[in-house]
Amino acid sequence: MHIQRLRLQHFRCFEFADIEPSHGINVITGDNASGKTSLLEAIFFLGRGQSFRQSGPRPAIRQGQDAFTLNGDIGVEDGRSHRIGIHRTRNRIVFKRDAQAETTRLDLINTLPLQLVDPNVHRLLEQGPRFRRHFMDWGVFHVEHAFFPAWRRYRRALRQRNRALKARLPKKDIIAWDAELVRNAEVVDASRRAYIEHLYRGLPERTNRLLGDEPVVLDYTPGWRGDDGFGMALASSLDQDQRAGFTQQGPHRADLRITIASASARDWVSRGQQKVLTTALLLVQAQLLQQRRGLRPVLLIDDLAAELGPHYRETLATEIEAVGGQCFMTFLEASLVPEGLGDVRRFHVEHGRVAAV
Repeated sequence: MHIQRLRLQHFRCFEFADIEPSHGINVITGDNASGKTSLLEAIFFLGRGQSFRQSGPRPAIRQGQDAFTLNGDIGVEDGRSHRIGIHRTRNRIVFKRDAQAETTRLDLINTLPLQLVDPNVHRLLEQGPRFRRHFMDWGVFHVEHAFFPAWRRYRRALRQRNRALKARLPKKDIIAWDAELVRNAEVVDASRRAYIEHLYRGLPERTNRLLGDEPVVLDYTPGWRGDDGFGMALASSLDQDQRAGFTQQGPHRADLRITIASASARDWVSRGQQKVLTTALLLVQAQLLQQRRGLRPVLLIDDLAAELGPHYRETLATEIEAVGGQCFMTFLEASLVPEGLGDVRRFHVEHGRVAAV
């Protein structure tokens, strides 16, 4: 997948922008608050239907305007192309893919798979399990076809069970949802395990080049206790669930612990090394997607040089280029761009305007 053309109107600081990026590496330079990250955010919005900023989509509308519009022409490996778009007012958001009568976020995600490496990427190691579940499930969604339908059915049944628990309904009304939960939890869990196994095979080679030969271990936990299966875990925790008012065990509580040399990765390495490690994980994900489905996700890398010395910048740049596919990365100034990136297309952002360099 690659973006052939990107157009945005009234998005954050941009009144209008229209660029035709390279199918390979695109370097975006500019001062702080010039709009570099906003340009990456617009691409992310096109591929995910939402922002990676916690402020959400409403503030993304340019001051003084009522809506923003994003459009992208997306090239596919077989030579076809799709046009996707988003129109966001203060009260409504509309997705568009080609001439489809209705388009959902899922259509955008399938059309433009992408991965983000931003200055907060260390949250994958430092913060709660939801960040690691998100990382894991992005890859499982794109590679294991049985995962998403089962995950959606599981979440639906979980909501119903939790409503019954919160309403203090009789036990029979609560456990009525257990069979549906267990049936789909088994598919979700098997899909995650298969994916982590494939991911783990490709990890040592890349992390050895980036961080040395200390072993990196991925330890997946399914989200429930005991070795007798999820059904038994649900039954044994029913009284606790009734007291708590919600289901405390299940795939929605799964985690992926990451250790280096038998120590938690967040404790073993520096912030810069955490960035290198998490970027390595994302690159292995991208490579796995290419191997399993023949798709190259678009990589968005915001402020690559932050907290990284010249050695790590060059080594990481070499790894990024080796993955292939389209990549957008931002830098404060041209002098920080690693020489290992080779031939790139350059853009400069200033006062909400993008110009090819």
